[in-house]
Amino acid sequence: MKMEEMSLSGLDNSKLEAIAQEIYADLVEDSCLGFCFEVHRAVKCGYFFLDDTDPDSMKDFEIVDQPGLDIFGQVFNQWKSKECVCPNCSRSIAASRFAPHLEKCLGMGRNSSRIANRRIANSNNMNKSESDQEDNDDI
Repeated sequence: MKMEEMSLSGLDNSKLEAIAQEIYADLVEDSCLGFCFEVHRAVKCGYFFLDDTDPDSMKDFEIVDQPGLDIFGQVFNQWKSKECVCPNCSRSIAASRFAPHLEKCLGMGRNSSRIANRRIANSNNMNKSESDQEDNDDI
């Protein structure tokens, strides 16, 4: 005997009927949900009432299942969606570089404060060296 036959043979008739009823209910529910989703999509896409028209106009609304195209038949560019525009300088930046760019562009973050401190120190050194040169020019 197979495993399936053994497990079903040990059940009484009421349990088998309950299992069959549950399977039947699942199949009916899946079919109804599929139909509801198709009707909803038809209404949203605007072709719900196109059954009254010619079949050629239905081809515009068919789901496309081809590699490199989305469900509407348009070319999907996976790299275009991975670009962000900087709100500060309006440059287009790859999404993987967006956070580091914002740190530098907006002057925030750990490295930016170090760079700012270095610039302040350099500008102070430049001012001191200029004043020292002026003092030496007097001699």
